[in-house]
Amino acid sequence: MQHTTFSFTEKRVQNLASESRTKTYSDTKVPNLKLTVTSKGTKTYYVRFKVQNKSKMIKLGSAKYLQLDDARLRAVEYLNSVHKEKWQIEPNLTSEVNNSDNRFSVNDAFNAYYDNHLKYKRRHGKSRHTLETAYVKHLASDLAKMKVAQLNRKWLAKYFKKLLNEKGATIHNKCVSVIKAMFNYCLDYEEDFPLEHNPAQSLKKEEEISRERFLTLEEARHLLATMDTHEHHSYTDIFKLALFTGARISNVRSMRWEEVNFELACWIVPAIKTKSSKTYHLPLCDQALTILTKRKLELSKTSDFVFPSKSSKSGYMMGGDKLWKEIITAAGLYSVDKNRRLRKHDLRRTFATWQALKGTDINVISKTLGHSDIKVTQIYARINLKKASESVQRAFEDL
Repeated sequence: MQHTTFSFTEKRVQNLASESRTKTYSDTKVPNLKLTVTSKGTKTYYVRFKVQNKSKMIKLGSAKYLQLDDARLRAVEYLNSVHKEKWQIEPNLTSEVNNSDNRFSVNDAFNAYYDNHLKYKRRHGKSRHTLETAYVKHLASDLAKMKVAQLNRKWLAKYFKKLLNEKGATIHNKCVSVIKAMFNYCLDYEEDFPLEHNPAQSLKKEEEISRERFLTLEEARHLLATMDTHEHHSYTDIFKLALFTGARISNVRSMRWEEVNFELACWIVPAIKTKSSKTYHLPLCDQALTILTKRKLELSKTSDFVFPSKSSKSGYMMGGDKLWKEIITAAGLYSVDKNRRLRKHDLRRTFATWQALKGTDINVISKTLGHSDIKVTQIYARINLKKASESVQRAFEDL
């Protein structure tokens, strides 16, 4: 028999069976949050409290449509409005923390989430998970030492608004994802943490600007000519191969000779390196084959990697961001406008777009990019403008 008081989780609430009479359950995390289950199986959240020794019970919503985190949030917000001094907690970084609930910091919450969950999530090579990067680079400096009990929805909303203005929508959204995920984890699995609800639950992701930057033919010629004059040929070879293959920079860096089939003019990218977790065969154009053949001949010592490095723990070349900025500046492709500034990933977008402009079928482009969903390919590829123009002209030719 299920006890009437326990720590609510979505799964536990969903699995509660109806009995012959309506039964009420209490949440140990937010004791004032109640769940009633009728004999017909209808489940409803309520918040119950006393005002001047009179018991009040306010309906919050059906458990069929209202998420548990939202129910907890509504319950606490309602209690804040009734017992403001008792329930509301404002961040105060300078005050002494004496309450035993305040022994847990935000960093403790992230470490619990990382150690028991995030570090087991799939990553590419030895790189950090993107959520770990978001926390370490953009949140830790401000939030790590704060106590979990000091956070509330209003303060976080202001903080993330500032983050959005300073860092942009992409970084903001990653940070929203990680802070929500870590507190949800602590709510479900870390009973010692002083959380009655997820303080970040109401944070919303912002719509990101769809990036459309790709190289024109003239820009590509300037870029390649600039690379040819640069002394760091290994790095410029990486950038060139990213353009000629459409592969992600991380995959180009970690390319192994065993993956390259010169006879078939094909690069076999193993599943462990792809986002789709599927091996894909990437045809190599003449320009790509020329670069690889030259590197094969120039490397005096045998190495598993096409771009080996003795100083890198990974065994292959890393870095190159500063060099990339120097090259695009020299090629006249640097811009103070971040949306116009050429990024390394735009080489992949150029690879896809140029195929589309030649009239290549979107399904073929999808295969060359290693995508499992054609919708993802449509982000990169652009329509053939000449064909589109002809189509528009034909539509009105009888007018």
